[in-house]
Amino acid sequence: AVHFLFLLPVFFLQMTKSVTNPEELGGLASQMTNDYGHLALQGRMAAATAEPEEIGFQIRTRVQELGHGCIFLVQKAGALQICPTDSYTKRELIECARAVTEKVSLVLSALQAGNKGTQACITAASAVSGIIADLDTTIMFATAGTLNAENNESFADHR
Repeated sequence: AVHFLFLLPVFFLQMTKSVTNPEELGGLASQMTNDYGHLALQGRMAAATAEPEEIGFQIRTRVQELGHGCIFLVQKAGALQICPTDSYTKRELIECARAVTEKVSLVLSALQAGNKGTQACITAASAVSGIIADLDTTIMFATAGTLNAENNESFADHR
């Protein structure tokens, strides 16, 4: 449910728009809470498998900080529903939404840092696959006899 991280800017816009329609905040807060629960589970698994261990700690910490920010955001949404005309609460809601958005970017950067080793393996595997494909192509042409031999040896002698 890392999609939550990508949906958060939409939540931010909806939350700030809902300042004028506080009755919409309950549904948004409920959806955000549900999505964060999925993210927390995925974050726990990502932190457990991250190498080095410091990256796992960073993922865990940043996901927790995001959770705290989401709690404050939901609390402010509830406060605005109680008193929909309070301009101070409206500003606080917008500030909480901005803080949550910043925390999302920190979670994303931690996840990307934990993914560097995986990405390096994917890149290496891709390079090896390319080399194997080139060798297969060369073998195919050599077997067909379309490559020029430098001497009288055949490909079967070297195969």
